[in-house]
Amino acid sequence: LEMDPPREPSKPVYYRIIGKTYCHEIDTKEAVFGRMRTREPEEPDRIPFFSLGSEKILSRKHMQISWDTEGSECAWKLECLGKNGVTLTLLEDKDAKGNYRTLSLKKGQSHKLTGPTPFRTSAADAPVKAWFQPVDPSKAEE
Repeated sequence: LEMDPPREPSKPVYYRIIGKTYCHEIDTKEAVFGRMRTREPEEPDRIPFFSLGSEKILSRKHMQISWDTEGSECAWKLECLGKNGVTLTLLEDKDAKGNYRTLSLKKGQSHKLTGPTPFRTSAADAPVKAWFQPVDPSKAEE
């Protein structure tokens, strides 16, 4: 599991979603990610959308990341919206053999992201792989 070293964002951002062919710099406290759309729906107050690719395994709205202020600690929360799920690699959690643990989320389930986190679609061949990379958590608390 390797990720390129962080680069300075071109604008103030909360986090990045980094895939093989894209780097989305997110500057909102809520964003939806999913399959590329041929045209954007006209919803004036909708949550910003970012494409993770055009693979059919992705739902149009596959996952949402939002700033979660519930509980004792504020953190980014990833919620699975798609029927094919999302699998996270938990870099802060290793098993007895030293392998990173994974967490598979089904539609409606969520997990707080505590730092850089690789994720993929929950399929055997996992064609969509990317990283969640926080930039400046203090910005979200403003």
